[in-house]
Amino acid sequence: MPGYISEIDYYGGASVEWVEIAIPTGTDVSSYSLVMYTSSGYVDVSLSLGTVQSTAGGHDVYLVNAATPGWPGLDQGEGVALVDDTGTVQQFLSYKGFTVTAQDGPAAGTTSVNAGSGAEEEGRSLQTDDGGASYYVQTAPNPGSIPPCYAPGTLIDTPDGPRAVETLRPGDLVMTLDHGPQAIRWIHSGDHPLEGAEDDAKPVLIKAGALGRNLPAQDLIVSQQHRILVGRAGHLQQVFADEAFAPAKALTAAPGIRHMKGKAQITWIHFACDRHEVVTANGWLSESLLLGAMVVNGLHAAERKALTEIFGPAPTPDVTWNGPPARLCLRVAEVRRKLARHLKEKGRLLAKDIRKWDRDLAPTQCQAGPIGKAASSARPRRKALRVA
Repeated sequence: MPGYISEIDYYGGASVEWVEIAIPTGTDVSSYSLVMYTSSGYVDVSLSLGTVQSTAGGHDVYLVNAATPGWPGLDQGEGVALVDDTGTVQQFLSYKGFTVTAQDGPAAGTTSVNAGSGAEEEGRSLQTDDGGASYYVQTAPNPGSIPPCYAPGTLIDTPDGPRAVETLRPGDLVMTLDHGPQAIRWIHSGDHPLEGAEDDAKPVLIKAGALGRNLPAQDLIVSQQHRILVGRAGHLQQVFADEAFAPAKALTAAPGIRHMKGKAQITWIHFACDRHEVVTANGWLSESLLLGAMVVNGLHAAERKALTEIFGPAPTPDVTWNGPPARLCLRVAEVRRKLARHLKEKGRLLAKDIRKWDRDLAPTQCQAGPIGKAASSARPRRKALRVA
C-alpha cells in the first residue's frame, strides 16, 4: 500500500483526537487528502495532510489534528478515507466496531474497514505495524513521533562522571536511577532535516535552570517526544503528584522551555540498555530508549537484524524488547492541562502577593515622604512567573 493510516486516536474530543498517516518518503502530498465521512456515508470535509512531522522506515509521517484547518474531530460511527493525488482511495477506515458505506465522494460505493476498538479512553490509540492490514491498541500513543533522542553535547551521567552522549559506545556504563550502573546495549545516531516540519515537531530546548536551581545544569536539547521525569523531588513535584514520564513538547508552556523553530537540521542520538531506564542528562532525570514496535519499524533491516542478535526475537505489538516502561508515560494533553492549571494558580497567588506588597508598602512610603528619592526606590519588584 503506497500510503496508509498508521495510527488513530478517536477519543477525547476534537482538540486531542488525531489521525497519523505514513506516506513513502519523498512523495509530493500537496494533492493528497484525508476525506472525513459522516456515519450516513456522506463527505463531511476534505483535509490536507500538512507537512512532514518525522521520517521513519522509509515513510514520511503526517499528522491531521486540531492544528489542521477545518478539523472536525472523530465522532462515533464516522469514517476516514486517505486519497492520493489521482483521486484514488488508498484506505477507507472506520473504528469502534462501525463501518460506513460511502454515498458520495472518492470512496463512493465502497464500505470502510473497521480498524477495531479498545481505545475509548485517554492514553490509548489504534496503531498498525503492518502497513494498515491490522490494528492493535497502543497504550502509549506518540502521534507523528520519532524515537526519543538527545542532541550532541548532552552530558549523560556515568560511573566515571558525565560524558557527552556522542562519545558513548555499546558496552559503556551509564548511571541509572533504579539499577545503578548499566551497560549500553545499542546506540544509534542520524541526521534529521527539519525544514518544513511543523513547529510542534521541532526539537525542544530546556534552558539551564528553567525547572529549578541547576535543573537542568545546562541547556538540554531533546526530540519533541523525548520523555523527562516529573513528580520526583526537584522535578516538578509541585505539578505532578507521582513520578511519571512527560513528553518534552508538553512542557513548552513553561518559561525557559520552547521549540527550536528556526532549526533546519539536527543530529539525534539515542541509546538502549537491557531495560528502559531513568538516566541523568545535563543534570535532569530523563529516559533511555524504549524499543517498542513503533521504534523498531522505523529502522532499516540491518538495524533490526542487529537488535535481534542483541535482544532476541522482535517484539510483538504489545511487547517491547527492553520494556516495560520505567515509569508511567503521560500523554501530551494530560501534561499540558496539569501545567496550565499550575501556572494559572501560581499567577493568581503572585498577583495576590503583589497587591499585598502594595498595601503593606503604602504607609511606609507616606512616612518616608521627606526622604524624597530614597523613598521612590522602595517599590515592590514584580517577580517573573516560573514553574518552580
